[in-house]
Amino acid sequence: MTFTAAHFAAVRGHDCLSEAEALRAALARAFGDAAPLPGQVLPQVLFDMARLNKVGLFLAPRPADLPPAWAAIAPQIESMRLHTAARNGHSLRVSGEVARLMQAAGIAHVQFKGPLQQIALYGGPCWKPTGDVDLLVAEADLPRAGAVLREAGFVPQEAELADWWTKHLGEQHYRRPTGGPVVDLHHRLQQPGAPRPRRTADFLARATLMPHEGGTVPMISGPDRCLVAAIGVVKAFVAHEPCAGHLCDLRASLDHLSAAEAAMLPGLAAEQGLSETLALASWGVDALFDGLAPRRHATGAHPLTDLSPAILRRMLIAPWDPALDWPRRSRILWALSGRQPARYLREELAAKSSEIHRIWLKGLIRSGLLSRREGTAA
Repeated sequence: MTFTAAHFAAVRGHDCLSEAEALRAALARAFGDAAPLPGQVLPQVLFDMARLNKVGLFLAPRPADLPPAWAAIAPQIESMRLHTAARNGHSLRVSGEVARLMQAAGIAHVQFKGPLQQIALYGGPCWKPTGDVDLLVAEADLPRAGAVLREAGFVPQEAELADWWTKHLGEQHYRRPTGGPVVDLHHRLQQPGAPRPRRTADFLARATLMPHEGGTVPMISGPDRCLVAAIGVVKAFVAHEPCAGHLCDLRASLDHLSAAEAAMLPGLAAEQGLSETLALASWGVDALFDGLAPRRHATGAHPLTDLSPAILRRMLIAPWDPALDWPRRSRILWALSGRQPARYLREELAAKSSEIHRIWLKGLIRSGLLSRREGTAA
């Protein structure tokens, strides 16, 4: 989801300071931490803040568990809960179907994020609403995987921008004409503007099998789940988007690692060129749960040391705050690239190439030279 100014209309004009503390406490309690819930908040602002961060259902296990001062938002939480159950249930069914299709075709693949990950991390499939099935394949298998989806009735979406999505963002979207979840067919795991994993094939090689619907679904491994969650945090940070949901996924992923997996993680991150990505995201987890979590989660040196925990937390969960003094994107990329000139220039070139390609395609669409429906030159 790409956020626009309109998405933040409900929270602009509020400092959200009390609501941020309430949200932090609710998230900590969802992890079993002892954190009192403050009552002096604007309930609707709190709900909107949690919704934008994709953690609305973390506010209380049941609407009846809300503090009396928050009770006004109970109907909205219950409505979100019912909507999430229906939507995620559909995504679960499609997850199983897609896994069977790829297995029958002999295509190596893994799924990540989504309701199956929520089961692994939180014990149930309905903690966060999701309308996607995220599927990773090797770039060489991309045409064949797309053909398998089309044969099963899935249709490529956003045809006019498909070339940009595939070449620069490393994914293509498929959906049945009757609706339902979008299948995001990935062959890369990060967008231009931040370092990408060096070897996507490693995520496929380390796949683990998760039981589902009488069969199994290949899922990314525990350490790789940490890396993907960290990528999500950094992607949101670069785009100035709220990301408490990704931070919670990273904390839960780190908490679920065995001792051996935890010892492996820094080395795997280094091999993938993601040490700084993991460091920034894990320092973000500590900033979110500062004073509430029983242990620290930071892995590696902080890439942006001048950002205090309070400021970093604000940037991650309330990026609409006009008082925030954001670091320039070039500085963020420089830090995430390990301050290595060649690596930085490579990533900067990828980001600029992506933006030029997108603007060019948009221009063709506006001029009528590219068909919106077919994605072909007129």
